[in-house]
Amino acid sequence: MPGFSRYINSSDDLFVVRNLIGAVLEGVGVAYLFPVVIAWFYPSNLKYVYYFIVPGIISVVIGAWLSRHQKKIEDVNLRQAMVAAAFVWIFASLVSVVPFMAIPPKGGGHTMSFIDSYFESMSAWTGTGLTMMSHLSSYPKILLFWRAWMQWLGGIGIVLVALTILIRPGVAAARLYRAEARTERILPNFVNTAKVIFKIYLILTLVGVYLLYINGMPLFDSFVNAMTGLGTGGMSDHDASIGYYLVAGYSHAYAILAIVIFLMLMGAVNFTVHYRIFKERSLKPFFSDIQVKYMFLFLIPAILLIMYGLHFIGVWNPGTGGYSPLDYGKATVQSIFTAVSAITCTGFQISNLNTYPVISKFIIALLMVIGGGAGSTAGGIKLVRVTLMYESLKWTLQQAILPRGAVIKRKVGNYVFHEEDIREVMGFTMTYLAFLLFGTIYLMLRLNTSLVNSFFEVASAQGNVGLSVGITSPLLPPDVKVLFIILMWVGRLEIFSVIVFIVSIVAAVEKLGRR
Repeated sequence: MPGFSRYINSSDDLFVVRNLIGAVLEGVGVAYLFPVVIAWFYPSNLKYVYYFIVPGIISVVIGAWLSRHQKKIEDVNLRQAMVAAAFVWIFASLVSVVPFMAIPPKGGGHTMSFIDSYFESMSAWTGTGLTMMSHLSSYPKILLFWRAWMQWLGGIGIVLVALTILIRPGVAAARLYRAEARTERILPNFVNTAKVIFKIYLILTLVGVYLLYINGMPLFDSFVNAMTGLGTGGMSDHDASIGYYLVAGYSHAYAILAIVIFLMLMGAVNFTVHYRIFKERSLKPFFSDIQVKYMFLFLIPAILLIMYGLHFIGVWNPGTGGYSPLDYGKATVQSIFTAVSAITCTGFQISNLNTYPVISKFIIALLMVIGGGAGSTAGGIKLVRVTLMYESLKWTLQQAILPRGAVIKRKVGNYVFHEEDIREVMGFTMTYLAFLLFGTIYLMLRLNTSLVNSFFEVASAQGNVGLSVGITSPLLPPDVKVLFIILMWVGRLEIFSVIVFIVSIVAAVEKLGRR
């Protein structure tokens, strides 16, 4: 990057980034040790605990060594925090591949390759939910819990977990918090903010586990689906996802769907809203939040359009070679659940989306691009950005109509925006759509898939959603798997941290080459 390298002090960067990464690596190491508890309840899984204990201890030791000078860090600039955050997702996903590569399905079979394991790990940490695994019931419980556990932690962010446990209060914590694409403050101190978020997150998860369990879901399934539902990750422990409970004939299947919808919506709502609900003991903050209002504003027409496609056009029936319309009941249930799963970026499914008509798939893909609330566990462009783009168009028209010098208050709900905010949102959105366009075209050319199916799958990967029309599988070419891994990484860090990371690496190499 010509001219950029002069702003980089490689030795300072390495010192700061090394210490921050070390602190987060300690957190990943501790996370590795939790699945071992599963062996207490499922003794047959005891033989697999070494694949968690050994990498967990190694991660903690290496992390402690890397962050041994942490107290000497006086300040961290935003670029350094972004570089650290971007690298942490790559490295944490790499460290977490061991169980996937080492643990085979029950009854024998091949373990996953490195690239499939890395895909699974990145998908889990980023809360995406696309998977390289099938016949999930053939895998040990400890491995299924590991996927769900990573998604639960990934929901609040690897960096946020580290802020809660390890990193001292101060500028370093604040910079990392922002670099991980979170700008909301509940409390003045960032570490206290992280702790409050963690407590709320834990309480909501336990509430979800309880509600699912009393409605007939097995306890293990309740933990997995509550964690991945609230974390908007969507990695269930059944191939049919939440649809399993409909097919298996659970008596409270529709109650389970309602609870899962509740968890998905809670995960996609800004955590400042949760805090205010807990503090004020009122639902008013929920219904008054501008992002929640816009979420339902997008959801209602989307559900109606998806329902129109399912009822009046129908789903593809291979037996007849044509579309078979669904009755109003099935079309309504599938439309509501799938639309919520898409806009919250969760990825739970109750039906085969590949059989849906084009209009329904396109609407679902648009919801995945929009995403959930800023400051939530959801992905996508984020509701606040979409809202701001719409409002900024209105402000531009007002500026053209009103007399010169008229002051336009750029306010959306309780949020006040400036020109700089609008430019940043526009820049982010254009970059996001550029990645989306590139991925869609690449998939069409590489796999000869249709425009809508390619757009759907890329939107799911980049939006950290996990819904699939059947393109994602172990049979994908390695380059497409790598593309999806990059899109998941880019989407989770909301692009700018990744760009800063790449620019910093190139500039550092350029500077090193001139010595």
